[in-house]
Amino acid sequence: MKKGRLYNRQEIEIISKSAIGKTINDILNEELITIENNNTSNKGGLGQLVEQYLFGIQTNSDSEPDFMLAGIELKVTPYKKLKNGKLSAKERLVLNIIDYMNEYKNEFRTSHFWFKNNTIQLLWYLWEPNKDNKDLKITHEKLLELANNEDLKQIEEDWNYIIKKIKDGKAHEISEADTMYLGACPKGANAESLREQPFSDIPAMQRAFCFKNSYMTQLVRKYIGNYADVEKILKSTEDSFTEFVNNIICKYRGKTQKELMKDFNIDSTAKNINSMLVSRMFNVKSKLGETEEFQKANIIPKTIRIEENGRIRESISFPAFKFTDIVEQDWETCDLREELETTKYMFFIFKKEKDDYVFKGIKLWNMPEMDIETSVMEMWKKTYNTIKSGNIVRYIKDGKRKTNFVGMSENEVCHVRPHGRDSRDTVKLPVADKLTGATEYTKHCFWINNNYIKEIFKEYL
Repeated sequence: MKKGRLYNRQEIEIISKSAIGKTINDILNEELITIENNNTSNKGGLGQLVEQYLFGIQTNSDSEPDFMLAGIELKVTPYKKLKNGKLSAKERLVLNIIDYMNEYKNEFRTSHFWFKNNTIQLLWYLWEPNKDNKDLKITHEKLLELANNEDLKQIEEDWNYIIKKIKDGKAHEISEADTMYLGACPKGANAESLREQPFSDIPAMQRAFCFKNSYMTQLVRKYIGNYADVEKILKSTEDSFTEFVNNIICKYRGKTQKELMKDFNIDSTAKNINSMLVSRMFNVKSKLGETEEFQKANIIPKTIRIEENGRIRESISFPAFKFTDIVEQDWETCDLREELETTKYMFFIFKKEKDDYVFKGIKLWNMPEMDIETSVMEMWKKTYNTIKSGNIVRYIKDGKRKTNFVGMSENEVCHVRPHGRDSRDTVKLPVADKLTGATEYTKHCFWINNNYIKEIFKEYL
């Protein structure tokens, strides 16, 4: 009989390696088990089968590591192959529920997070579309020991940031995008899944610690494939990612564009000159956003120019969406909410002073949870209803179409507008437009309002 939770480290390693190349059905067949009508489409279902039939662990919600004797937590997690051939994590790695009432009482190394997750046995399986979950194959395993992890300092810094928000009575304001590698993701049926917090009477959304999807993608590429071509900016583990960035910024803050061009021996009139300068600051050959650390943290670097009169030219747009995708989603799980919840922007600010732009530093920013769950939600739901009802075109005047999509004047945070090359750059509609009968329509995307962006940089205006 299997010892389940009492396996030692060597036994866990042997069994994990024995699973490589096997599907869930292979494991079940070895146990002479037939499972009918088993719901393995839900998140965690596949992992529960592996726990139960490979290791003999019964489904539980224990606060202890799965293998208590060895102090090891088991996680079964999917990855996928993208159209360009690269590998990507399919989802974030959810760890333990955050107990707001108790987690803050300890230091990082004595926390419940550390107790449960300091050593994780990863089993990766390749997710493939249109394939029964029990036919998906386990391909790789890795024992992830945080104490020996090159990212430990940043992970600890992330944990401390989340704990500080709890101590400040702001657990209800936590966002997954607040931190770099270790996040605090929503964990509940919907936004109504709430818990009490110790330093505020405001209920906070139930959340769990997680390794972000972007962080897991880099682990997939490191331990499974597609890793050699990723450039690193952090050369040692002495500094955290944020400490390293701050040191770089302090070195160059206050210098003019002309001075920086001279420092880096750049002679160019290119429109993206500021982006070129930022890459040189970090001594990277590729785009800064394509480096390992920025990808791990899902940080989008973006240069911002502020004119002398305070005008900001840049807007933030998202990739064009497919109308057919929007109507297949709901707000709780839609792509836009996921992106805003998990993405952080690193703005590199250049302000016009006299006849040159001066580098003022950076601003790390992610959209506040309150704005996502109010203004953005309202805009997204109206977009959904407009597409699904076929009421896209409101009227046509002088050959130009006026739509029912949310405009910049209707929402203080975001809006919808065209994002195609021209009016002929179209995608399919799920429902024909009632006014025009069109079955295709010009590509559109979500935009963050210019005036909303301006508020982010008000201290520089």
